[in-house]
Amino acid sequence: MTMLLAWKTELSRFAGGLQPSEIRSAVLLGLIGFVIYPALPNRYVDPWQLFNPSDAWISVIAIAGIGFVNYVLLRIYSTRGLYLGALFGGLVNSSATVAELGTRLQETGMIGRATTLCLLTTIAMFARNLILATIFSPRSLSATLLPLLAMTLVAGAWVWRDRRLEETVPGTLTLSSPISLAKVLRFGILFISIDVAGTLLTRYFGSYGMLATGVFGGLVSSASTTAAAATMAMHGTISASLAGSATVLTSLASAAVNLPIVWRTTRNRTVMRRLTIQMITVIATGVAAVTVDRVFQFSELLVRK
Repeated sequence: MTMLLAWKTELSRFAGGLQPSEIRSAVLLGLIGFVIYPALPNRYVDPWQLFNPSDAWISVIAIAGIGFVNYVLLRIYSTRGLYLGALFGGLVNSSATVAELGTRLQETGMIGRATTLCLLTTIAMFARNLILATIFSPRSLSATLLPLLAMTLVAGAWVWRDRRLEETVPGTLTLSSPISLAKVLRFGILFISIDVAGTLLTRYFGSYGMLATGVFGGLVSSASTTAAAATMAMHGTISASLAGSATVLTSLASAAVNLPIVWRTTRNRTVMRRLTIQMITVIATGVAAVTVDRVFQFSELLVRK
């Protein structure tokens, strides 16, 4: 009580700066984590062994939690410029961040920075997917770490080549509600759809079915696809190395889908030509890493050891 009274001014200032959407988001995060999750059955509820409500919901909690934390960071630090916005936003939703950044760059007349910001967002997306895969299936790290690290280094090399990160970009990102019922339901539906599709494709087409799920799932939501693949590995439906490869492929697909988004928002041929070359090198690095791993089974050997 003494601490609360001592911090009365600071707490009042903090509460006065909160928006109703932020309060609702915090309450919703607590609701889905501490009220709904314990009530869900931790078993398959269908005769085909496709849907486990507890697994689906814990993935929703993980993705929503990451989004909420990074919303807070983005709101605190976005005034320093769009570079931090690209990093924090990429941890939440890379495609939405790229679209918003493109609009901001048009407003500030700095379209030339689109390539650097898009690459920073992609690097943050790689980090997020690596974290999700490690949380649900730590053994998949053997297949995800090297490809994602290699792609991050290539993207980072392009960013370093630009060498303009020290300059401040005017403007801040427009932030929407970090968590909403619609977003939670969308995450859940995407996770369930990808999980079921991945399970069925793996049963009938083996590892190639899961890899295809990673590619097509990444065009919609790489976070949900990563969580689904890692959850399947956690339950032994697929191997940890296959889940890692699917995570890499879904990250590649998510990076590739940013190209048409940048074109739609900037309509600048010079920027698109440069960004396409840079993205091709990043994607080629990831494809080569996954291909070599699937041919020589390096990650399988590491997991067995």
